[in-house]
Amino acid sequence: DTCRTNAAARMMELSRYFEGDRTLRSVERNEGLMKWFASMAVEIESLSCENEEHFTVTGRRIQLCIQALKEIEEFDAVDRDMQVKAVLKEARALLLQMVRAVSIKDDVVVIVHSISDMTYATDAICHLIPVIQRRIRKDPSNVALLQGLFIKLKSVLDTPTARLRQIKSQSALNKVTDYYAKVIVSFIRTVLEIVPVSVFAILMEIVDIKERRLKQLPVKVEIDNLLEYAQLDERHKLAMLTQELSIFTEGILAMEKTAIGRDVINPRNILEDGLRKELVRQCCAALHHNLQFQFNIDALPQHQAACIRSLSTLAGRMDGFRSAIEYIQDFIDIPGLMMWGEEVARIIGYNVEQEANKYLLKKVFDFESKYQTAAAPIPNYPRTESDPLCVNFMGRTVSTLLKMTDAQTTIFSRECSGWFLADGQEVCGFRTISLLRRAIGVCGLSGIDKLLSFRIMHELHRFVKFFKTTVKKQGVLLEQIRDGLFPEWRIPANDSIGFYASATKKTEMLMMPVMTCLRRVGQAQLLRKMIHNELQTCTRIDASKLQHTLSTLNEAIMSNAMVSCRTTNDNVLSEKSINGIQEVRDLIDTMGEGDPISTAFLQIDPLEGLPVLLALFVISYMPKFKYDSDFGALVRSNEGYPIDGWPVVVGMATLLKQFHPSYTDSVLAYLGQYVRSSIYSSSSRKQSKKEDAPHLSETATHTLIFACHLCSISKVPRSVLYEKIPQYLIEICAQH
Repeated sequence: DTCRTNAAARMMELSRYFEGDRTLRSVERNEGLMKWFASMAVEIESLSCENEEHFTVTGRRIQLCIQALKEIEEFDAVDRDMQVKAVLKEARALLLQMVRAVSIKDDVVVIVHSISDMTYATDAICHLIPVIQRRIRKDPSNVALLQGLFIKLKSVLDTPTARLRQIKSQSALNKVTDYYAKVIVSFIRTVLEIVPVSVFAILMEIVDIKERRLKQLPVKVEIDNLLEYAQLDERHKLAMLTQELSIFTEGILAMEKTAIGRDVINPRNILEDGLRKELVRQCCAALHHNLQFQFNIDALPQHQAACIRSLSTLAGRMDGFRSAIEYIQDFIDIPGLMMWGEEVARIIGYNVEQEANKYLLKKVFDFESKYQTAAAPIPNYPRTESDPLCVNFMGRTVSTLLKMTDAQTTIFSRECSGWFLADGQEVCGFRTISLLRRAIGVCGLSGIDKLLSFRIMHELHRFVKFFKTTVKKQGVLLEQIRDGLFPEWRIPANDSIGFYASATKKTEMLMMPVMTCLRRVGQAQLLRKMIHNELQTCTRIDASKLQHTLSTLNEAIMSNAMVSCRTTNDNVLSEKSINGIQEVRDLIDTMGEGDPISTAFLQIDPLEGLPVLLALFVISYMPKFKYDSDFGALVRSNEGYPIDGWPVVVGMATLLKQFHPSYTDSVLAYLGQYVRSSIYSSSSRKQSKKEDAPHLSETATHTLIFACHLCSISKVPRSVLYEKIPQYLIEICAQH
């Protein structure tokens, strides 16, 4: 019936074609051909094989139609038109197929149905999968023969559903059919897995030849060097691999859609899913095996060099995968680069989600993950012996970055944007972060940023818990110290320096947990700052239009939200607005926009006495610092001190951002009060001994530098600091 309908449709198309007014080019109207093709369409439509006695008659009528279509080509109007001849050839092929089908009797159909019944082999067929795959691997053209096997597999549904069809139980029939259909589809996918695996292996050989063996052709080649650039053997090998690749893909793409139950199997979709699965497997294996680091704190330069080698190897491997997918997309007509971006983002998202479980109360298990799919599952690997606390490669990468930039062994320089050893050797900087982006991509850097944010939030929660359990017990002491320093604009009465020394001595047992929190938070924030800078640089170079568009969209959303809140007197946004804001926020985070230091991680109640505690912390730890003009930062004065200037500054700035701006103002006021008190004490001492003009002590100088750095990193205007400390003191300190 399908062939008859299609053949009649072709005749009607030709009849309308010769009307002369429905084609793109001018065709002379031919009444005779119009009527002939219209009558032929009617003749083909009248063909029928419903009754057994008409089988022979129908076959002869079809043969006469085929003969008539051959004879019509002898007409000049038809013979010189290649388009008409192509349609006639297609119509004859359909009629020939009808001739073959019309002679098949019912008993033959029953016999064929019995022969093609695969119900008996449902268990045995699974053991033949390796045999089928070996045959396909040996001869890729055998892929096209699988079409018949898949059609025969449809008969598996007949026996289990026979009784259900008899009782006409549609709901039960659908459930049973869906179950067996899923089993058959799973078998088909398993059989065809060999195709994407083989295709990927061929692709890697092609990429190896193109990237490593073939020389890049210059714009102009001298005749004497032409043979050298020809590389005939390599190009012949490349052509052979490409031809083998085309045979693999051509076999699957030549297969027609097969309906099994209520599901329709599309070979193109199976090929794409198989390529995705193999791509995920290869990428996960490369990420897992290359991102394993043996860390030794006593040999930090050697460790840093080993990390660079691992990242370089991984970057080359991932570039090869990307080139392979880009190369194949033209052969099988799939969006290769889009597939690459989606699968890498899914791999990174899944591993970040699993690694972040250590910071969450409600865990997201593997089977609950939104990133897992049945067609292309993301494999799980066991934890490594070198870093057993980390779940996967994302955790190991973050752990290695934290070890490389540990404030106990390195010095951060804001001017140089990197971490250095005491002798000036760079340990981690822009080049390391750029190489990391090449290895794990933009999604990988964004994932590291999320994990660092989880770590910061965890440390801040621990600090709040410490403050509420331990520091709160010293609330009376902190209140006494605060009363002694009130008001901040005035120098404390009597012996101010002695008062500060006594206060720092009494709160000494609280300083080490504060130091640990600020150091860890600051270190993670500095890494986030470096990552954001790298993402911003890539965005401005590779996606400048996207950056401008999202920046404008961000400003528009914020403006509309503020106007809506003012007009409606309602601070609650609609669910649709919230979803839109979240989508834009995710894109902005991936672009590296925004200041990590200004991030609000917590929403907590005010902590009474926190500004006093932080001011005493700065005063008590400043003697352990010295200012290094080469690094432009406060560095440890003794190698035994596990501290560094900038991480502490950034950690304190981040902590203060979780509270009202008055907390920052109070800390600056206390630090300014201490600097003025130190100058006043030094001045009184010099006048009593009739010595030269007083000068800032080392501790006061370091406190002043710390306050300047805190204002700079927190984006607090200098005018606010000048209200606490005279401007001329800051300028004198800057000159020295």
